[in-house]
Parts: sequence; structure tokens; C-alpha cells
Amino acid sequence: MTMSEMWPLLRPLSRSLALLGWASSAAGMTAGLAIAIASGTRLSPMMSTLQLVAMASTAVAVASFVTAASVQPRQRALDDVAPEDLESGGLPDTVQSLLLGSVALLAGAVVFAVAGLMLRSGPSTQSVAFCQVFFLGAAASGLTFLLFSKVAPRRSRN
Repeated sequence: MTMSEMWPLLRPLSRSLALLGWASSAAGMTAGLAIAIASGTRLSPMMSTLQLVAMASTAVAVASFVTAASVQPRQRALDDVAPEDLESGGLPDTVQSLLLGSVALLAGAVVFAVAGLMLRSGPSTQSVAFCQVFFLGAAASGLTFLLFSKVAPRRSRN
């Protein structure tokens, strides 16, 4: 089962919240990258505003995905799913890859956080922004995994 086949199984409210989460993640990642690439050692008033937008986008994205995953009911086990369509954990490969992507992006956030803490002057604006970009990617991927894992067909326990 692919993501496009699972999309209609999500309730309209969950789909709307997921779209809001993805849009907020994109806005936050764009703002974070702009700060990381374009800012110097100090943030200008425009970059400070952009940082505020990025942080607000992070909050909206996480809240949207958590709400979407919590209002989506679990799918019952489907007997007509081919065993080769399912991973050993009982979820399709596409859903499993979201979890792996989330872990990889979270590792990137940790690397930038540690690098920022190792600086003599403390975390720079760039390390905080890159940390934010990786964290948003990890949150979007991980919470999308939670959302789609609720609708992914599972093997029955017969």
C-alpha cells in the first residue's frame, strides 16, 4: 500500500491538520535556512522577525501533526493485504521509511546542537537555525509516520 492509497483513509480533519503541519514545516524550514545562510553573527531586525516566524511555524507544525494523529481512528486489520506489501513490523515500507527519515533528521539536529554548544561563545545564530531546520524535518517526518501508521493496514493475528 502506498501513501497515495492511504491518503483517502485519513479523515478530512486529519488531512487538513496534516496539510497545515506540512505547510508550517515548510515555512519554518525556509525561514531557518534563510537565517542560517544569510545572517551574520548578529540578527538584524528583519532576521529576528524571520526567526520568530520560524519558531511559530515549528509550534504550529507540531501541534497540527499531534492533533491530526490523535483524532484519526485506528484502521482495523485487513485480511486482503499481501504479505509482501508489509514490512516485518506490519507496516508498509513507505510508512516505515518516514520513521527512519525522522531518526536521521533528529541525528542532524543533535549534531548541530552539540556543535553550537562546543563553540567558545555559545551557540551561534546559524547553529540554532540549522538545529531548527533539522528538528522541523524530524518532527514532520516522525509525526507523519504516526498519522499514517494509524491507517496502514495490519496483518490480522489469526
